[in-house]
Amino acid sequence: MLQQTERSDKNWQTAFLLICLVLLSIRLMNVAFTPLNLGPDEAQYWRWSTAFDWGYYSKPPMIAWAIGLTTSLFGDAEWAIRISSPVFHMLTGVFVYATGARLWSVRAGVYAGLTYLLMPGVWLSSLLMTTDVLLLFFWSAGLYLFARFRSTPNVLLGGALGLVIALGFLSKYAMIYFLIGTAIAFVFDKPTRSAFLSLAGGLVVLAFGLAMLPHILWSQANGFETIGHTADNANWSSGEMFHPAHFPEFITDQMGVFGPVTFVLLITFAVIWALQKTVLKSDSSVRVLLGFCLPPILIIMVQAVLSRAHANWAASAYPAGALLLGAWAHAATTRVRPALIAGLGLNLFVGLTFAVLAMSPPQLINSLGAANAVKRLRGWPETIEALKQAADEIDATAIIVDEREIWHGLDYYGRDGVVIRPVLAWRRNVSPASFSEEEPISPEAGANALVVSYHKEDREKLAADFENFTPEGQIEIDLGGGRYRRLDIFRGQGFAPLPKD
Repeated sequence: MLQQTERSDKNWQTAFLLICLVLLSIRLMNVAFTPLNLGPDEAQYWRWSTAFDWGYYSKPPMIAWAIGLTTSLFGDAEWAIRISSPVFHMLTGVFVYATGARLWSVRAGVYAGLTYLLMPGVWLSSLLMTTDVLLLFFWSAGLYLFARFRSTPNVLLGGALGLVIALGFLSKYAMIYFLIGTAIAFVFDKPTRSAFLSLAGGLVVLAFGLAMLPHILWSQANGFETIGHTADNANWSSGEMFHPAHFPEFITDQMGVFGPVTFVLLITFAVIWALQKTVLKSDSSVRVLLGFCLPPILIIMVQAVLSRAHANWAASAYPAGALLLGAWAHAATTRVRPALIAGLGLNLFVGLTFAVLAMSPPQLINSLGAANAVKRLRGWPETIEALKQAADEIDATAIIVDEREIWHGLDYYGRDGVVIRPVLAWRRNVSPASFSEEEPISPEAGANALVVSYHKEDREKLAADFENFTPEGQIEIDLGGGRYRRLDIFRGQGFAPLPKD
């Protein structure tokens, strides 16, 4: 009987690893063959990657380090910037599987790993290089080490756990939710409390502090601008602070990230666990994982209702969420397992459809009415060519833009001498409001500049910073599906910015 169980477990492991490799192959093909351009944020991360540092304007450094590694090996092509994303996601799924296998069983681990890997949000994220890719990798590695440390605390595991938590923070500050989950476990879970009150627990804190120290020192030297930008994203100073209509939007967004059926199953499980109606009600590992899963969802839900929230802001909830569903499917009645399998099947269908569309000609996406969803990933080479020609016509001393996304598009697609003039961003305020504005506009650059204006509401203020400000027409880039990138262009002469408060 034991040999039969071991043979069955081995078969499940083998099947899971084969699925991982198949999914990785599909996603690598997506990265290699998609016609979609880099998004402005990806272009920004690429620029950061060209100079090593312990932090950058609006994000911790890990995203730039990861891109710097792959571009140093493969060059600066779009696929080289994105290539590590599907690899990290696959490894995240493997860590989720390993955690589930350690806490419960191989089958629970497989259910959990597949739940993560087939998330619609992971299908999308595997095509792009974002900070969530790295956050989720270190988060899942942290959960695996946490599970091991909780049961058998030792110095080696303590040091590794502290390091991985720090690397998560160096990926994205949303790793703060991991500390919240740890604090909840410390209060309500005796094994966690015993582990962290041991000598090995001190190693967790020490390793975390040492690994974070260079970034902390960098942040102090740079006025904590990265933390400030993160706080600005909450948008709590924008006036009205209650938007109940955002609640259904938030729920819909989370269904889109985790999967419609799987998200409903996760919430259902949390409710019946609270009512002690599940066979896992006395499982202390479940209680611990709920502490890692629910806080990001609840906190971002409140943030969405108070102000705003992007769909991915609660993404750190879902490695633990996948583990909870894996445990439930393995331990609960036969009704749960078919529901989860159906949900995974739906997620697979959605993901494969997305994978096909990501590699399809633009006309197919346009015909499906999805052009608006990808407009920020289209038309950048054409935009750069049109602006380059306009700058040549007036023999411009520089190209000055009033929108950070345009600056990043120009910066990446105008690299390697494609755009020979300085590309600068106009400052609305006395200090930079984005990375693009960090380099000031000199009198020489602003002597006879091509000014590219996207924000009509700032046009009068922009014009006032030049002695002469003459219209030169409009550039219109067809992005497909009836979407256009329209940019008004001006000749700005004699840059002499007015005092700003």
